[in-house]
Amino acid sequence: MKRLSLPNARLLLATLVVSGAAWGQPAPTSPEPAPAVPDAATPPAPADDSLDGYAPPAPPPADEVDAPESRDTVAEPAGAGADDPPPAPLLGPPAASEQGPEPVSPAEPRQPSRRVHLGFYAGVSHRSSESDRMTYDSAFAFGPSAGVELWHWLRAEAYARFEKFPVEVRPGGFDTGDYTYPDTTFEQPALDATGLGFRLLPTWMVLDHFGVQASFDILWTRFTATAPSSSGATEVRSAERAGVGLNYKLGLGVVAEPIPNWLELAATGAYGIFTSQTGSAFEVLQAFDQTGNIVHLAPLPRFQNSLELLFTVALIL
Repeated sequence: MKRLSLPNARLLLATLVVSGAAWGQPAPTSPEPAPAVPDAATPPAPADDSLDGYAPPAPPPADEVDAPESRDTVAEPAGAGADDPPPAPLLGPPAASEQGPEPVSPAEPRQPSRRVHLGFYAGVSHRSSESDRMTYDSAFAFGPSAGVELWHWLRAEAYARFEKFPVEVRPGGFDTGDYTYPDTTFEQPALDATGLGFRLLPTWMVLDHFGVQASFDILWTRFTATAPSSSGATEVRSAERAGVGLNYKLGLGVVAEPIPNWLELAATGAYGIFTSQTGSAFEVLQAFDQTGNIVHLAPLPRFQNSLELLFTVALIL
């Protein structure tokens, strides 16, 4: 028998090993030849250090690249998420009621504050008398006013009042129980009255610039009465007298703004009663006749009620 040389024995052993491994693997689709075992006697080929024709390998597809896991990630034990609730459904766009903060409405055009009213009023007033021996005629009343809006429907207003009341004296108007003046005529000059008042003006605007206005009014009045003059059988010399009183009034009228937010016109009618009337005008007055004897004159009658119609022009500031 011919003995195998050492190189041939190595080649045979490698062939058997490769063949044994091939029995345990499925057959490849395209079999490749087994690499040849270099012969120990054959010198190795010199290494080629040239880069001619070298192309770097292409990167793998994006769908095959797995995202790197964080080093701090701790693997959860099996079954740890079994009791976790299912993920919440995706939310749609927020509704208007869910927005926060709420949307801001656009700023309205700036308008005058309409807080202060400066006005001037004038009109006719009448005061009735408690006695028929003297009566009071109608008077011309006027004065300034200033008001402040408490709310859009309510205004508080203060005002001053100036007026003169003519007095008509009937025969025997100044007679008292002890003193009479037959064949004598008396004339009483007009009463000069000055007052300070305060009123509340609730307003209902029927239209944008036209409304109905009520008034709740209290007026303090002081008047002076010049000494009366006499003619006839008796000539009487006396002194000036004065009196004060409170006038409570209720009124109703209309209000309009011909120039919106700047000019206001109003017309108001009111009815009132008088209380707390005191002073020397309501007391018996001592006087002297032409012979120097002391005589007495009857007091002026108190006011009973009042009626008035006033027109107002006001600037809105």
